Amino acid sequence: MSVTAAASMPSQHKARGILLYSLAIFLLAVMDASAKWLTHGYPVGEIIFFRSLFALPILLVLGLRHSSAPARLLATAHPWRHLLRGMVVLVTIVTFFIALRHLPLATVTVITLSNPVFMLLLSLVWLGERVGRRQWLAVVLGLLGVVVVCGWSGLQFNIYSLLAVGSALSYALASLLTRQLSATDSPATIAMLGTLIMLAVSALSAGSDWQWPGWGDWLVLLLLGLSGGLANFVNALSLRYVQLSAVAPLEYSILLWAAALGYLFFGEMPGITTWLGGALIIASGVVVAKEKN
Repeated sequence: MSVTAAASMPSQHKARGILLYSLAIFLLAVMDASAKWLTHGYPVGEIIFFRSLFALPILLVLGLRHSSAPARLLATAHPWRHLLRGMVVLVTIVTFFIALRHLPLATVTVITLSNPVFMLLLSLVWLGERVGRRQWLAVVLGLLGVVVVCGWSGLQFNIYSLLAVGSALSYALASLLTRQLSATDSPATIAMLGTLIMLAVSALSAGSDWQWPGWGDWLVLLLLGLSGGLANFVNALSLRYVQLSAVAPLEYSILLWAAALGYLFFGEMPGITTWLGGALIIASGVVVAKEKN
């Protein structure tokens, strides 16, 4: 559906789109909380393996809605670029999960919300795009927010907060690679190949530290994969009813969900620096969004 068509839809359809997009954000928060729960008992490679495994059926079903054969989902003219993207996404998830193991859920979530700032910087360096004054303001606000969340002085950064920053940076790089691949390949192909790459590489990490999950953890692993896959589907469905620019600010509601889930399941209470830094990062994202519009 075109942007024009979405813009001309009645208000009840737009409300449906907003609700669906909000649901997608909630599902992402559930996925993150599930990952944090599992990182305290299982190696990161095992968690990524099962996350990818349980996400594949959803991706396959959704992909077949737009392609007549599974083999066509894997057809691409840029296999090496897909491999690069898959490895970058893998780095994003590994660093995110390790940070989750050692930091509060809300803290890691806030830091990774800075990814639009890194997208802006990478667009400048990699794509040679021009950056205006308002965009530079967004960069300053976003980086200042990261510093506040991690500690009032950059010297107070610990390895785990730096890993969360690295996750945001690699996510931005993966987004640019996705943008390039989307010119020739379908979203289903990009998602399927990326998941298969993560599944294969994470399987190589299998070793003596892998543990057979108990029945309760099987449910959490299933929730991890399903919530991630459903989040992508619901997100795409919501954009049939509403323009992205109208719902993009809702992305920051994941901070509220992260704070709530972190408190309910892990007894974590976000500190003042998390909220203050989060406000700066959200402000930077709003500046970026307005500049693009």
